[in-house]
Amino acid sequence: MERIATGIKGIDDMSQGGFPKKTVNLIRGPTGSAKSLFGLQFIEEGVKKSERGLFLSIEEGRENMLRAVRSFDLDKNIYDNGQAYMIDYGEIRRGEAEDLLISFKDLQEFLDNFLQSENIKRLVIDSISAVSLYYSSPEKLRKNLFEFCRFLKDKEVVTILISENEKPGSGIEGFVTDSVLNLGYENFNGEFRRTIKITKMRFTKHDPYQHPFLIMDDGIDVSVDEIIR
Repeated sequence: MERIATGIKGIDDMSQGGFPKKTVNLIRGPTGSAKSLFGLQFIEEGVKKSERGLFLSIEEGRENMLRAVRSFDLDKNIYDNGQAYMIDYGEIRRGEAEDLLISFKDLQEFLDNFLQSENIKRLVIDSISAVSLYYSSPEKLRKNLFEFCRFLKDKEVVTILISENEKPGSGIEGFVTDSVLNLGYENFNGEFRRTIKITKMRFTKHDPYQHPFLIMDDGIDVSVDEIIR
C-alpha cells in the first residue's frame, strides 16, 4: 500500500511508513499537546516531496500560525512562495457572512475548487471542533462529517483533521475517520509529559502503544523505544 510519510520522527515507524493514501486522519488532544505542530510538519514534509499542501485554520489567525512556524526550525517561506498555503478561513467568512458559525458544507464549497485548481495533495484543518458547534444534534454532526470525509477521499487528498476532544475513544469524529492519533499532555508522578498513541488506523497494522515525545527545535520527536504503561 502506498504511504504518505508524515516526516515526524517516530510516527512513520509506528504506522509502517505513514498514512495510507486517500485517507482522513484525526489528531486529537488537549491544549498544549502539539496538534497544530503535527499538522505544520505534515505540510512541510509534503513540500519536500513536491506535494503541495493547505493548512486551513478555522479559529487561529494566519499571522499567529506563521509565528508558530518561525518559533521552530520550520520553513515559513513555503507559504510565501506558493509551495504550500496557509489560509485563515475565519477571516474569509467574516467578509461574506453575518453568521460566523461554519458548517462542513461551507468548508466543502470552499475546498471543492481550491483543492483541484491548486493541485493540493495534503490538507490540514485546524480545528473541526469549531465546526461541530454548527450542529444541533450528534446525529446531524455525524451525518455531515461522514459526507465531508467522503468528499475529501474523492478529492484524493490525504487529510488531517484536528480536534480539541480530550477523551480518547470518545467523540463522533473517531467513528468516521480512517485513523485516530491521541496526543496527551499528562502528569506522570509529578512530571508533565507529552504522549502519543495510535488508537485506530484502517488498512494497515500499527503500533498500539502509548509513547512519550519531546518538542525539539525541528518539531516532534517520538521515543518509539519507550512505552508508557
